[in-house]
Amino acid sequence: MKLKNEMKELLAFASIIILIIGIFSFVIFGITGIRVFVGIIIISIPFYLILNNFELSESEKLIFSILLGLTIFPSLVYLFGLLISFRISMVLAFAIFIIIAIILRKYKKPEISC
Repeated sequence: MKLKNEMKELLAFASIIILIIGIFSFVIFGITGIRVFVGIIIISIPFYLILNNFELSESEKLIFSILLGLTIFPSLVYLFGLLISFRISMVLAFAIFIIIAIILRKYKKPEISC
């Protein structure tokens, strides 16, 4: 698998940033900080997969997925949590967003450029 030079730079930059934020979270907040940091990454994954179906740059997809993960995911979990257990509502919301990403990938027609 060949990666473009821009993609390699972005991957290296993202890895360094993730490492720095992880160390900072651990030093300041301990294991709880690491758990929150990993949680933010996990709830951003479905939105990254959804945004991957659109023509955005990698940095736009990363930032928008984090922002959407921090806003839409907790809102949906809270709404489901009013009806069922919050732990089940977290899994349900995550599954819904993953299913949306799969459906978008399957039915999104490639755009023809001239």
